[in-house]
Amino acid sequence: MRMFLIVMLSLLATEREAFAQLVKPAQSPTALLELREADHPRLIQIQVTVDQLPYDAYWTKTFDAIFKFADCNSDGVLSEEELRLVPSARAVRLSLGSAFTPPVASIQSLNEIAAKENQKCSREQLRTYYLNHGAGRLQIGSGKLAYTAALTAALIQTLDTDLDGRLAQVELQKAETALKRLDTNDDELIGVGELVPNATYPGNWAAKALRPGLEIDLSSASDNSLVLKHLLTRPAENAIEKTDWRINITDQLADQPLKVTTNAHCKSWSVAGPQQDLFKQLREEIANAAAEPPPESTEKGSRTRRSSRAWLTPLADRDSNGILSQQEIDRWLEVQQQLIHGQLLISVYHGGGLFELLDTNHDAGLSVRELRSAWQTLESASCTAENHIELNRVPNVLLFIVSQGYPDSLARPSTSEVEWFRLMDRNQDGDVSRREFTGSPTAFDRLDQNHDSLISPDEAEKDN
Repeated sequence: MRMFLIVMLSLLATEREAFAQLVKPAQSPTALLELREADHPRLIQIQVTVDQLPYDAYWTKTFDAIFKFADCNSDGVLSEEELRLVPSARAVRLSLGSAFTPPVASIQSLNEIAAKENQKCSREQLRTYYLNHGAGRLQIGSGKLAYTAALTAALIQTLDTDLDGRLAQVELQKAETALKRLDTNDDELIGVGELVPNATYPGNWAAKALRPGLEIDLSSASDNSLVLKHLLTRPAENAIEKTDWRINITDQLADQPLKVTTNAHCKSWSVAGPQQDLFKQLREEIANAAAEPPPESTEKGSRTRRSSRAWLTPLADRDSNGILSQQEIDRWLEVQQQLIHGQLLISVYHGGGLFELLDTNHDAGLSVRELRSAWQTLESASCTAENHIELNRVPNVLLFIVSQGYPDSLARPSTSEVEWFRLMDRNQDGDVSRREFTGSPTAFDRLDQNHDSLISPDEAEKDN
């Protein structure tokens, strides 16, 4: 399943009806955030559904799947012996990055879950244990974009041809030509590392957890002028601005930017996390591993050893015979698949600026189309005056990215469904240039209907 982000500021009547089929009106938000600038708080309501289930309902179903797996005798409770098959809450949380529950911080006794000694663990007690220890909760992390100032300085230095310290409209209109010399790898993108040598993007992962009740300073100048807080409860109606931002994570995609204030510019989208690929690798490793650890080799430096799945035996051996059957392995993998399927992360990056405004697909590179539309992009962000960019009006850009697990990249996925287009778009900038096009010049000219030397997804789909 692909996870997508829907930012809804308003809904048509038909859209409300479609949404109501997925989420019942009485359903409370999965998480509430408050974005506060000075004395103007705005409420961000995050509503998550997975497989058309509310997020908390999906995790209740997942906890029940763990319980059923561990309840080997199907008597409806877990004994001390069966508890060895239950992954700890920490292991469940770590599956966000590992795509399975690693054998760490194992539950030592029923006393960690059940209130009374010698009491067996019920389904409800296992759910409570996980929730009390932070498992099954929507993960929100924050991080600051590290190279904003350097990227802004590099863009100004390259584009400011009259050396007046400002960027004029005419200079922006020549950006494609002015920056082309920086394209050292010749991929028709001006990457972060080409603007600022050795720079990486985003520079730091959003690793600072934003737990309920905590807040983080998103201000560019660290003056607490822009604060994001994870609310424990919904604020009183008169304590918040009437306008709010609804983030709904379901199976559809409709993206609109949120303009919170004149000094902040919020963007939101979803990316495919690495969870499914990591899980596929796990399956293959288990399938190809030996049942037992290899014997000690007398040959030094031997590289012919086959990996072992002995680590998995205590986690999946339901009949306690010390041998893993294929059925036991498959059942364990089914539970792991359900676990990682609901492991969603919202990464909030703050401190963005000029580069984040221009890099509209957030692939850490400026494409030909992005450079050609640079002035229009900045004009729509209200940071131009007459024929110049007012650099002091470039907003603090906030990025909200939803992913399954920690994302490998922040790049927004291409929306084209045309197979040849996806294959030819080698730099994945959302366009096919003349250099990327493998057909004849005549075919390119026919597809390039607006004659801008780029084939857009819309042009490709019209011809399909």
